Amino acid sequence: MQVRGYSHPDFRSLRDTVRWCTPLHGPGGAAIAVYHRGELVADLACGTRDRHGAPFEPETLALSMSTGKGVMATLLHQMVDRGLVDLEAPVAKYWPEFGKNGKGGITLRQAASHRAGLYSIARIIDSSEEMFDWDHMVRVVEDMWPVHKPDTDFGYHAWTGGWIIGEVLQRVTGQRFPELIKQNLADPLQLDGLYMGLPESELPRVAEFLIPKIPRRVLRGRPRGLRAQVRRTASTTMRWHSAVGQAVDAMIPPGLGDVLGDPRWLTSVIPSGNGVFNARSLARLYGALSLGGKVDGVRLLSSSALADATEDQNPHIGRVIPFPLRFKVGYMRPVSLGLRLSVGKRRVDLGLPNPHAFGHFGFGGSGAWADPERQLGVAIVTNCFGGRVPGDLRPVAVATASSRCADRRAS
Repeated sequence: MQVRGYSHPDFRSLRDTVRWCTPLHGPGGAAIAVYHRGELVADLACGTRDRHGAPFEPETLALSMSTGKGVMATLLHQMVDRGLVDLEAPVAKYWPEFGKNGKGGITLRQAASHRAGLYSIARIIDSSEEMFDWDHMVRVVEDMWPVHKPDTDFGYHAWTGGWIIGEVLQRVTGQRFPELIKQNLADPLQLDGLYMGLPESELPRVAEFLIPKIPRRVLRGRPRGLRAQVRRTASTTMRWHSAVGQAVDAMIPPGLGDVLGDPRWLTSVIPSGNGVFNARSLARLYGALSLGGKVDGVRLLSSSALADATEDQNPHIGRVIPFPLRFKVGYMRPVSLGLRLSVGKRRVDLGLPNPHAFGHFGFGGSGAWADPERQLGVAIVTNCFGGRVPGDLRPVAVATASSRCADRRAS
């Protein structure tokens, strides 16, 4: 379990954390990076990048799924800062064809905050391979009807939000989405691993995406009859506000398990679900946001845009994910064991980093976030579904460990 890379003495315990995020036996690896007060204090990797035992290095790229939503949100708020878009304006102002079928009043804020009612991807495509074609998906989104009246409830837009926000940004700038990422985020911060729409020349840098057989079968999607049965069971026995059937429709497009990791999946532009990153690029991006939007003389966002972007929009449990993720305008709140409360003269940890922390997690165990109180930018990328810390709990472990290191350093 060799750990490769650099760690500042105050963050040395993260070397153990990255080990815990890596499988004890079998293939799979992970990388963790942390910026504190604008300084790179950890850039670590452990495990393997493929089934043949090649080492997972700090510079290794990994498919990070929905972690890219936070990158897309940052780009959106940059365009708000520049006056190119208004969050309160209808999407149809910038994309007139979007406004049909009951969508004319949906605002950019509602779309970015998962309040548009347009989350059921399984109802609008027959195969995940359709998502490789941007223009096709734009037409599909234009023809959608909201599942519920927009802004009356919310449900996580696991896939569709990327085309909604991405198409607006392309129309107001006249540039393709990968060019916007490069020009506005990667180049100014000198990042070597921040892609949505990976250039084919970068494919050799990407870790193999290792999906166990059972999850891959589940991700192929389910027959609609079974979904209906699951939905009925959920509503009658569990009585969830978030019906399981809605979650399946929103989260699992047909045939997803057959295309994840395919080179076409990596090189296509699917902003909600195919971010390809290394941890240090994500950590530097969020490190800048943790400092009020500026690092090393490079300003990404104004303080006013950042404040608006990180206000809670959905404090309750939504229709798709039965957990209060505290969605903001394109971001969510990270989870850790690091909320500090004073009990008498003692300070105890209960459950969350500071309430103003924001970022996004991705299916499979990746995640990146900013903690403005601690001036932390943190990221984890991985190519496997579990280490000794299982699955999507790994970002929780990293958030907890990095917060404690920062607190000890501050004291």
